[in-house]
Parts: sequence; C-alpha cells; structure tokens
Amino acid sequence: MDGHLGLLLCYLGSQMNLKWLCLIFGITPSACSRILKYILRLTVKRLRHHPLARVKFPTEEKMQQYAEMIRHREPSVTDVIGFMDGVSFTTECTDERVEQNAYYCGYDCDTMVNNVFIFGPDGKIFFCAINYPGSWADGTLTARFFSHIKQRIGRHKICVDQGFPRSGEASGILVGPIPERSARRLHPALRDNLLRLSNVYTSLRQASEWGMRGMQGTFPRCKKRLPSDRVKRRLVIESIVFINNFRTHIVGLNQISTVFNPEYEQVINLDGYDRIRQYYLQPGDYETDEEGDDDDEFDDEFD
Repeated sequence: MDGHLGLLLCYLGSQMNLKWLCLIFGITPSACSRILKYILRLTVKRLRHHPLARVKFPTEEKMQQYAEMIRHREPSVTDVIGFMDGVSFTTECTDERVEQNAYYCGYDCDTMVNNVFIFGPDGKIFFCAINYPGSWADGTLTARFFSHIKQRIGRHKICVDQGFPRSGEASGILVGPIPERSARRLHPALRDNLLRLSNVYTSLRQASEWGMRGMQGTFPRCKKRLPSDRVKRRLVIESIVFINNFRTHIVGLNQISTVFNPEYEQVINLDGYDRIRQYYLQPGDYETDEEGDDDDEFDDEFD
C-alpha cells in the first residue's frame, strides 16, 4: 500500500507521462493504469468524510470564526468569510462531438474543464464546483450552485472578482471590487466610501489567487492535460482538493492561512508589501461637476 500511495503522490505532484512512472516504480503500463485508478478511488472514498480533508460548508459558528479572522486583517469588513474564484484545466479531446463541443473554450482555444473554488481564511477549500464544461463562464456556472450557498451563508458574504454576478439574487452575498465604469456613475455622496470598500475587496480577493497558486504549484498534475474520461478526471480533481486540504492542516505551508494569522500583522505593515495597490480606485479620479458630467479628462476623449 505504501507503494500505491507513493505512485499516487508522484502522479499528482508531477507532469510525468505514464511511461516515466512505470520506469520509476518498475511496473508495466497496464498495471500502472490499474493501480492509479484503484488508488484514486480509494483516496476519494477515504478523504471525502475525513475531518481534516473534507470539503464542507462551514457552520454558523465556523463562519463567525472566519469573519473574525478576516476582520482582524481588514477592520472595515466584518462579514466576509471566504474568497471565490474559477480556474480552467486543460483536458484531452474526446471522440464524442457533442461533449467535445461543450468542453471547447473559445477564449482559451482549447478543450477545458471549468472549476470554482471557495477558500476560507484558514487556507482550506470549503466549497467547490468541479468538472464542468469549459465553455461555461464563471457567471454561468455560478447559477448552478448559487442556491446551495444562499441557503447556508446567512448574513455573511463571499469576496469574488468581476467575473461573478453581484446583482439581483447575488446582491449582498457575493461582493467584490467596483468596475471603473460603474465607479464613474456613483453618486458623489456615496463615492468615497464605496471606493474605499472596493479597494478593501480588491485586496482581499488576492487571497483566492494565493489559494489557486498553492494548489496548482503543489500538484502540477493540474497543468497537465487531464483524462478525457469524465469519471477519472473527476477523481483526479477531487483527490487534489482533498489532499490539498489535508496538507494545509497538517503541514501548514499555505499563504492564505499565514496572512490571516494574527501573528502576521507586523509583516503586512511593512512598506511596499501591498503589491496590488496599482489596481485600487482612487476617489479623486471619478469626481463629477455640478451637472453630473464626468471630469474634463474624460470629456476630452469625445471632443
């Protein structure tokens, strides 16, 4: 069993082809494929309900704990509990024309699978939607699972980027930075406060990028073409998610958990720490005159 586990970790932690794994472990391709399929199923079965690795939406008590961790980092935000972002993985082509058409992403010009993850301030993934067709954008995919979040989140919020809906049913639940076009239309009495809050969300949203980088950096199999078989592909993605949560809890090498740890406060106050300040919206950039028109800087573009 130790050899099986070693083969699994070597498979997920590298981009090696099957023949190189066979060479390292001294087995034939048929045996390697059979063992991988068996150990992937066993890993998902064992870790799906493991308290240190499972993906489970937090309880009210846990959400309050998450909100307090984020509030300690950003005092102006008291109700955000996580950070959501989407990522696409390349996958092998399939002979099924309908399925191939659904998984082809015109933006990437490749066959992809789209996934959405929500990271908590402890670095773990507490919600995920995986193995969806690559032609589905993040907003389209959100409609498939948003009701699940709405039923459980209560008064709390999740920080997202501009690719996710934040109006209508998602208003007050999914929050994020304000687009520049919307910032120009804000009422002067609200503009300064909303832009300051937008900059806070811009800073917090970076946490989802840390989570994605930590997962893909630890498990390079994400960057390799995943199997065309949807069942095996799902097993690979689920194994990566569960092991990532387990590793975060046991090893602790996770930038999200480090940043939102209270002991990290003295580091984030260092000069030049905030690398994304260039993306902040400044209140003075969107002031309007008495008639409600934009500044001359914007009017000159249409003269």
